Amino acid sequence: MAHSQDRTPPPPAGTYRPWARAGGLVFLAGQTPRDEAGVRHGDAPFDVQARMALDNLEAAARAAGLSLRSAVKVHVFLKNPSDAKAFDAIYREYVGDPLPARTLVQSGLLGFDIEVDAILDAGDTPPPARHAEG
Repeated sequence: MAHSQDRTPPPPAGTYRPWARAGGLVFLAGQTPRDEAGVRHGDAPFDVQARMALDNLEAAARAAGLSLRSAVKVHVFLKNPSDAKAFDAIYREYVGDPLPARTLVQSGLLGFDIEVDAILDAGDTPPPARHAEG
């Protein structure tokens, strides 16, 4: 896999945290093509933006003590729905089998081409230390 397992999610761009646990589920906030310093790279080619967004989502999952391999539902927001095929080619590297349920929505994103959020099955995974939640 091309994505790093050691990175942290970029700081939130608004009033939210990267993840939250409720019962046996972990909800990951939408991630966009931002680097670890929070700089958005909406001018990058779509495949680079998609990997950045998914790397950020994976980093949020890891901060919650999980990975995207535990995803049960994924929401994908694309500025241009014709990017769906390119997204699928990259997405498959990040999720496990069985594939999670997924919704793909055309969105009026401004300044970038993709945002992705997810819901993970935490199963019996204990939550990490409270300070790691963001």
